[in-house]
Amino acid sequence: MQKFISVCALILGASPLIGQSNATSQLMTYGDVIGDSFRVEVAGITPNVTTFVVPSFNATGSNYLIGLSGDPNDHLAVDLGLAQNGTYFTTQSSAVGTASLTLGVPNNPALVDARVHIQAFTRPAGSGVDMFDDFSNLRTVTVNLHGRWQEADAISMPSALMASCPLSFGPEGDPLVIFSCGGGPVLLTDTSNPYPSIDRCWTYDIRSEQHTMLGGVMNDSRAFHTATRLHDGRVLVTGGIQGPRGSGNSHYTEVLNTAEIYDPATDTWTAVASMQKHRAGGTASLLPDGRVLVAGGTSGNGQNQLSDVTDILGTATRLTEIFDPVAGTWSSGPDLQEPKAGAVATALQDGRIMIAGGITHTYIFGIPIPAFSNTACFYNPSAGAFDPKKTMVTKRALFAMTLLHDGRVLLAGGGGGDILNIGPIRQCEVFDPNSNSFNSVDPLSTSSCFAGCVTLKDGRALVVGGATGNIDDPIPIADCWIFEPSNNTMTSVAPLNVEHAGGAVFLMEDGTVYVGGGESGAGISVDTSESWSP
Repeated sequence: MQKFISVCALILGASPLIGQSNATSQLMTYGDVIGDSFRVEVAGITPNVTTFVVPSFNATGSNYLIGLSGDPNDHLAVDLGLAQNGTYFTTQSSAVGTASLTLGVPNNPALVDARVHIQAFTRPAGSGVDMFDDFSNLRTVTVNLHGRWQEADAISMPSALMASCPLSFGPEGDPLVIFSCGGGPVLLTDTSNPYPSIDRCWTYDIRSEQHTMLGGVMNDSRAFHTATRLHDGRVLVTGGIQGPRGSGNSHYTEVLNTAEIYDPATDTWTAVASMQKHRAGGTASLLPDGRVLVAGGTSGNGQNQLSDVTDILGTATRLTEIFDPVAGTWSSGPDLQEPKAGAVATALQDGRIMIAGGITHTYIFGIPIPAFSNTACFYNPSAGAFDPKKTMVTKRALFAMTLLHDGRVLLAGGGGGDILNIGPIRQCEVFDPNSNSFNSVDPLSTSSCFAGCVTLKDGRALVVGGATGNIDDPIPIADCWIFEPSNNTMTSVAPLNVEHAGGAVFLMEDGTVYVGGGESGAGISVDTSESWSP
């Protein structure tokens, strides 16, 4: 129930019930658009007690409750300016220790881009140090408009081609925290420019809408690598490229076979056994049993070096290997049906792993002849083998892909065309696991590779940015599109404020879409991030 009565009278006007347990509760909100609903969910609180939800435009803190209870632990992260004027909310917690409120965001344009801070606590009705309990985390929400990209907190450092994965999840199963590591100064380079790879890592937390640079430093700086969250919450990082190497007009990067694990509990990196194969631009997929399947990638030349994008052509591998996080060891997996680098992988609803497209090659008289791939491979974890491959409509690599709510998979853009005239493409298609077939859908309005793609909570998909131009000289773009799965249509929507080709793109727990890093139209990596509200 929502109340706008004297905060002091309500806080003090109850008889003792139970003592304070000093529990920490979890608060999350959903919705940030003016004129729309705003839902507050609190968990981990005392059952059947009055629960306060306090909004504020300032996170400067308040000792007001300490003055009432005498308990130094009763400090609020929000100030009580709004609450003292009657703007706060109360409800009764449930028998299982949760509370929910659905409110409305005023339809006031002046609120757009305003930062609102929210905290919850309970009044178990004790006295003294038992007066208040279950203080929640501070939640920060920046008010927005429907379909608008909004500037967000800057990343800790500029980076493109970093590896990212969710680090923790919210009540609805979507990410609360995104983990990112490594990367480099641009998407691609050539022999005349050094490519210094990054050894740092950082997080983005939707609850605070802030990035945090982590103290732990990777054992190997790397870009074009993989990052996979393990079942125990640690993160496995594999392969990639490391630079700078060389000098003058003979710069190159080294393709790595090293692997390491980040432990968020200790903020430390630990090297684990190296992979059997040097690989960059491969895929890494978490299997149901907790192991990780690493597939494909480029191994570079005979010295495991890459000088420019042309070195990827003809150097992809078909080998896979599987990491066991319990034993900390690698074992050989079944071969892909073809070599693949720059392929994209996703887990299907039936548990299989689809590894689609990529740059491949065949041999003629012992000479590798490169080509873009239109082959999708399907790893079956229960059999430990690949099912029969399927043929895509369009050959593509470095494209955007997302699993839709209906079980189909959307593939958008990428690099393709004749290997002698390679470039970004517009074509899109969907894979239907019921028919085991690929079918064309509406194309993008602009060709794009290195784009991102997420499935929104309402079932639509958002394709974000990427780069046009040439594969070896990409030109980042700000274009974005919405795919409507009910009629297979693709519609242009508001562009990004800044280009983010090769950046991190994730659907967050509150339904917004996060984009961070990548390469901008200025031809350098950026430290900016943005948030999109559906």
